[in-house]
Amino acid sequence: MKVKLTASLSGANGAWSAGDAYECSDEEACSLIAAGFAVPDVAPKVERAVKSVPELRAGARKKTIP
Repeated sequence: MKVKLTASLSGANGAWSAGDAYECSDEEACSLIAAGFAVPDVAPKVERAVKSVPELRAGARKKTIP
């Protein structure tokens, strides 16, 4: 499970700062969350720009000059 650390963490596998994403087992993640050292890491929603398409209505076509 992936968690986001709210406090610094160090151990035999390395050291992580507050705000880092940390991959660990579900059991370890539950312990860190319960102790207040981490929060579940939720994937951020990605907002993408989408080109708007003009709406075509019946009778709203461009008039051409003959």
